[in-house]
Amino acid sequence: MKLAAIDLGSNSFRLEIANVYSDEIVSRGMWKKTLRLAAGIDANGYITDQAMKSAIEAIEFFAEQLKGFNREDIRCVGTQALRAAKNTSIFAEKAQKILGCPVEIIRGKEEARLVYAGCSFALPASNEKRLIVDVGGASTECVIGQAHQVLESESFHVGCVNTSVSFFKNGCLKKENFEKAELSALALLEGNLQGFRNEGWAQAYGSSGTVSAISLILKNALHSDGKLTLSNLLWLKEQLIETGNVKNMNFEGLREDRREVLAGGVAVLIAIFKKLGICDMQTAEGALRYGILYDLALRKSNSDPRRFSIDEMVKKFRVDPLQSKRVSNLASIFLRQLYPQVPTAMGQYLEWAGRLHEVGLAISRSDYHKHGRYLIANCDIPGFSITEQQIMADLVLGHRGNLKKVDERFKNKLFVDCLFCLRMAARLCQERNDEDWNGLEVSSSGHEFLFKAPKAWFNTHALPLFVLNEEQKTWSQAGYKLEFSDR
Repeated sequence: MKLAAIDLGSNSFRLEIANVYSDEIVSRGMWKKTLRLAAGIDANGYITDQAMKSAIEAIEFFAEQLKGFNREDIRCVGTQALRAAKNTSIFAEKAQKILGCPVEIIRGKEEARLVYAGCSFALPASNEKRLIVDVGGASTECVIGQAHQVLESESFHVGCVNTSVSFFKNGCLKKENFEKAELSALALLEGNLQGFRNEGWAQAYGSSGTVSAISLILKNALHSDGKLTLSNLLWLKEQLIETGNVKNMNFEGLREDRREVLAGGVAVLIAIFKKLGICDMQTAEGALRYGILYDLALRKSNSDPRRFSIDEMVKKFRVDPLQSKRVSNLASIFLRQLYPQVPTAMGQYLEWAGRLHEVGLAISRSDYHKHGRYLIANCDIPGFSITEQQIMADLVLGHRGNLKKVDERFKNKLFVDCLFCLRMAARLCQERNDEDWNGLEVSSSGHEFLFKAPKAWFNTHALPLFVLNEEQKTWSQAGYKLEFSDR
């Protein structure tokens, strides 16, 4: 498969076009735009006009390279800077119009999973436990895995760009600046670090441009064979302090686009080595964009990792598996009646929302749809972007009770139709019995819905008919008409 991955990183935007096989990526071209988006966010948390302009120009450039591509063969992913910015939705909307495909903002743990996927396929096959560290522009991902399976993962809001901006202002490289940068990084490296220590690892790898740049500098200075250790990182720190300022750096192999963020990267890595007790670290090919490519290939080959994640969530929160499948299957049947050519993405979200519609029962029966919405929107669900989780969460929130709580979504007719299908399925499956649903039909036109069933069905299903009458009132309050008819 010829696929394309766009990594909207906090330091740089990258586009990779490649042929993807089961265990190999053959690159057909890579384009990089160094934007330092993390440095283009103002004190109020907004992407500045200039940073927004540069980011959109990079997207327009990528779009030129992607001419002739099927939109479903492209995946575009945004990381920490876009997770944090308050006006990300404005950028995402503009970028989506230019690219023609969704701009997915992913959580830190999902970024870590994709980083590990990209590296695990690129590294030599091994069953040993491996630690992968990716120091990005505004976040650092740490992952322990075995073969292609993630065992522990964490994302920390500290990277080479935000550390450089905060602690090395005007390029000043003083000892006290490094001390403050390292202490800040150590304070931010919180989370399940005990889990990392318990798991252990045989070898540590660094997958980011930060690690590669430092490795090359050390190698050219004959201070290392390419491996990173705490001692040679401390040596490099002393060399940086001696230069006094970023503009005085003169390391062989240092690219110009790494000059301003090198000190921040060194400080973060020193903190990581100290915090995790890393002995040495090798560089690793792979990184986020390769994980995006592998993940996209799996989605297109009917091995979508998101399906496994939904199964795991059903188990974790002890959702009734039979009921979840009943509702999910019937809702999907109804959607195919409304849309013979079901839009792939929304069809999937409806199916998965059906599987998870009772997940909130793990917290309380009272208002369980609200609890379900919170869990789906806020849990780390491998394979999903924040936007995808929000769509499923709102479907679950709106599957019972009044419709005012999801009225913002009513601007999207496809969402309304999916919600209608889910609500109807949940009502009809209320008795939790396996039934033959042949003969039941739904249709939609504008603000009107029609439910058809055999005349005998209406005579033998008193409870479903009662709740459907209640459903009729609910839709009426939202400005929609729901009618019933026998066939």
